[in-house]
Amino acid sequence: METENYTFSFQYEELEIGHFIKRYHFDEKDRQLAEAVGRFLAEFTVVQAGICYLPQNITCAVTLGIKFDKLAELAAEHLLLSYCIECYGMEFLSKAYEKINILSFQKTGKWIGAYHFLEEEDIEEAETALSILAKAGVTWEQGMLRPLKSVIFTAEYTENKEESGCDHCTQCGNVTCTFRKEAEEKNKREKIENTMDLGREIYSYGISNIFGRRTKI
Repeated sequence: METENYTFSFQYEELEIGHFIKRYHFDEKDRQLAEAVGRFLAEFTVVQAGICYLPQNITCAVTLGIKFDKLAELAAEHLLLSYCIECYGMEFLSKAYEKINILSFQKTGKWIGAYHFLEEEDIEEAETALSILAKAGVTWEQGMLRPLKSVIFTAEYTENKEESGCDHCTQCGNVTCTFRKEAEEKNKREKIENTMDLGREIYSYGISNIFGRRTKI
């Protein structure tokens, strides 16, 4: 068993603002805010990852750190800004998964397959997982990961990059993941976006879904 710790960040250009706005259902009128927040967070956010390389699989812990949590708390009362920060948090984690896939290949000569995000009982019983958490600066407290923007998962190796979890969202076991839902419901969402009347609701479609509101169609 070999454990490696990594620290990395992402450039604003890597976030692909046009794709970001579409993925999270921002209105075009919100583009300026989304761009400004993205530029700031790209400079502000440092991703920490701990990877345990095992013979058959890897165990990974990834966190955006406590500073990201504190920033999100400060913005909590501003709905649009809070939603934007939350979305960038998911985007940074998604980029981190892609980075870990590359790191795995550089280290082992193999890609990683579908991610298996650990449930509460898995973490509490897994000594390796807890060790990886600690080395990545993540703790397990009262049934929650701290910092909040943290994840831990395992993944088996694969010889083919095409079988990597990065490219197969619809096959992922994490059925609540935003990116899986996007892959499964792309056509349905496009139909909704093309027919919805945004003028009837002050919040964009993405924000309405996150906070339980529904735009009338």
